[in-house]
Formats: sequence, structure tokens, C-alpha cells
Amino acid sequence: MSVFILAHPYAADDPERNVRQLVAMLRNKEHYRRGDTVLLPVQALNGLPDHFWSMRPENRDRNLHWLKKLALGLKNTPVRLLIPAALHEGVGVFEIFEGALRSLPYHADVGALTVDSDSAQLPFDVVFRTAAVGEAFAEPSGSDYVIVDGQAFDNGRIYLGQCRFVRRSRTRASYMAHSEPIDLEQGHACLQDEYHVWYAAMKLALRLYMKGNGFKRVTLGLSGGLDSAVVAAVAVDALGAENVNAFILPSCFTSEQSRQDASQLGARLGLKLREIDIMPSVNAAREAVKPHLPYWADPGLMNENIQARVRGLLLMSYSNADGSLVLNTGNKSELAVGYCTLYGDMVGGLALLADIYKSDLYRLCRAVDFLKENIPASILAKAPSAELRENQKDEDSLPSYPVLDAVLKDLIEGHMDGKRLRKKYGSDLAVRVCKLVMRSQFKHRQAPLGLILTSTPVSALRPDFFHGMLPKQF
Repeated sequence: MSVFILAHPYAADDPERNVRQLVAMLRNKEHYRRGDTVLLPVQALNGLPDHFWSMRPENRDRNLHWLKKLALGLKNTPVRLLIPAALHEGVGVFEIFEGALRSLPYHADVGALTVDSDSAQLPFDVVFRTAAVGEAFAEPSGSDYVIVDGQAFDNGRIYLGQCRFVRRSRTRASYMAHSEPIDLEQGHACLQDEYHVWYAAMKLALRLYMKGNGFKRVTLGLSGGLDSAVVAAVAVDALGAENVNAFILPSCFTSEQSRQDASQLGARLGLKLREIDIMPSVNAAREAVKPHLPYWADPGLMNENIQARVRGLLLMSYSNADGSLVLNTGNKSELAVGYCTLYGDMVGGLALLADIYKSDLYRLCRAVDFLKENIPASILAKAPSAELRENQKDEDSLPSYPVLDAVLKDLIEGHMDGKRLRKKYGSDLAVRVCKLVMRSQFKHRQAPLGLILTSTPVSALRPDFFHGMLPKQF
């Protein structure tokens, strides 16, 4: 007897297609024999986890209809199937064998549905993971279990297919974003530390989002900085260099070092780089608005943000013409404190780095081989800069990223109140960061769809999160 997991991506909102594919696959007598058990993830029917309380009643009826169709299709197949599904009675785990459909007892854990070994008729418990990447998931307490996880991308939430087989408290097999049937008899190991999970999640989410929305190519700008370098590398690794449109968009403030870094990165990744000088458009916009400015206006910030907005305009224009998806390149640190420009560097249809702090990007590049091999050391070594004015550095406007990120992590992930933040970091720094985040809420709500990789993305922050954060004098 063999046990298999089919954790590959299933079609979203198309149970008919998923059932037909499963029937065709499981009827293959060369791969499956009598006595084999196949475990399916919670995404198997609808391509996404079913949220029972928000499901329309007719969709619960649809699930039951296609479960019965699946049982009927496997009537003459000697394979036993275990599949979670949401029906009118609630969420359940069902066994299909020789055309019969029956419900199995289970218990709900944090981020999972668990069927014990006796009910599963297997020498181990079966844990069907319902938690996405970054969400709470209680590791099983037993010594023998298998974690069944599917692959899906659902409005920022990523299901990575993190399957694991544990016998006698030892991991015998671990998989991540695995597209082929998993045979638990075959040992397998993959890296599952936080940074490799993030990297695999970004690649999977990008592929699934593009497939689900009909995109074939992506478009992005290369600044010579770290953020755009990581996004470009992920895109090339996930889609191939031929499907990535990369632009260098220099201004009069772009350093020669940044040009060289962008060119070197492009060469390593095999990208065909295109270059557009943004200054003619910047000057035209500036001169158009200049006569209408009041005498007391300070055009400095306007002149900086026009550059970012011209870049966004050019990328969106190109994507309109060739039907590609613009990738946003902002990180969590910048988004949290609003160090970004609406309709400028905030453009894009998908933000891969929206839940990764800037300081964690450096760690990601040291941990993941593809990034380590392709991102030039000079990009990692230089001080971050938006290069929107002469000799500008990010630290002119923000605390250093290690310091800023430490405060943000305690504030956002740690839910630390204002009093404890001020005690830990000093009043000046804590108040400064809290004010930046609070005043950037209008940007948080207008940011592009971002991948969710942690328990608290910036998009999840609500106004009441900040109540009482600052002393009364502020």
C-alpha cells in the first residue's frame, strides 16, 4: 500500500474541471494500485479553501454534487481517497472508496483539520492544513502524522503546498510547492526556513496570479537598488527572462553606479534592458504646473515626486500596450511609513515585497542561492537611496533600516503599545515612527495587492490599531 498527496494547484471556482482531472489521473493503473490511499488538500474541489460562513448555499450544494460525481467516477478504481469539503452541514473530511462517499470524524486545530489514524485507517494522523503562509498553524503533538497542504493564491494569501511526513517524531519527507504527486514512501527533503518559504511563496504566487488573470509577461523598472533587483530576480526565476520587460528609467540624479548596477544585474539575469530618459517628461510636467503654484509653495517635494510618477506612467503605458503586468517593487518598511509616492513607485498590479522589511531583504539575499548568485555585491553594499535629488539617501528622511524595522516589528507584529515602545526605544524615535505610520494610512489603503507572508501585513492595519499610540500632547 502506498500513500500519495496531490498538492498541485487546482483550478479556482471550477470543481467540474478539478473533478474531471482527478478522475482521469486516479484511473491511471500504472501509477495507482489497489490499496493505495490518495490525500487531497482543502483546495482540491474549488482551487481555494472554502470559507464556510461566507459561502453561498448554492455553492455548498455544488460541492456535494461534484463530490458525488467524483465518487461515481472512481467507482471502478481501487484507490481510496480522503478529501476535505464544505457542505450544508459544515466543513468535513470525506472518504471515497469504490464509489461510496462517507464522512470521517475529525477535530479542528489551529489552522488545520485533523483525522486521527484510526479514522483514517492509516498508521499516522492526517492533518489537512487550512492556514496560509504566515498564518497561525499548530504543529501536531503526535509522533506520527502527515501534513497535507495545497497550492493556491487567494487575495494576497499564499498556500504553498508545505507537506511533511513525520514518523516516530522524525521528519521522513518534506516538500514545498511541489507540483508532482507526492509518494510518502520516497524520502525527500527541502529547505523550509523562513527565507526559503518566502522566496518559494513569491514565485508560486506570481505564477498563479498571472495564470488566473491571463497575463503572459511582467514589466518592471530597475533602479540599481535592492528592491527592484530582488523583484526582477524572482520574476526571472519564476517566469523566465524572456517574459520579463525590464526598464532603466534614469533622471539627472541617477548615479553612474546605479546605472552600472542595473546593467550588471540585467546581464546576469539574461534580461533585455530598455532605457528611457525621464527628464524630458519631468521637465514638461514641472513647467506645466509652475505658473499655477502659489507664491508660498515649496516645489521641492513636488519635483521629486514628479520623477516617481513619470516612471510609473511610463511603466503603466508600456504594460497597456503589450498586456503585461506591472510589478510593484516597494517593501514593507517603506509602505508602513509612507516613504513611497502614490501613482509613482506605488504603481503595479502585484507587490511581491509588500510584507518583507528592508533589513530582511538583505538576509533573504544571503540565504537564497539564486539571489546570492545574481544580485551584484555592490547593490547590497551601497546605502539605499531613492535618487530623487542630489546626494539623497534614505536615512536623510528615515531612521536607519535596522533601527526602523526593529520599531516597526514591535509595533506591527508585536502589537506593542505606545508606552512600551517609548520605554524601549526612547520617546523621540518611538513617537517619530508611530507618527509616520499613522499619517500613511491613506497610502496603505491605496497600495497594490501585496503578498501576505506574515501574521500582520500593512494592509491589515486599521485606524483603531493606533488608538492611544501617541502621548496626549500629540
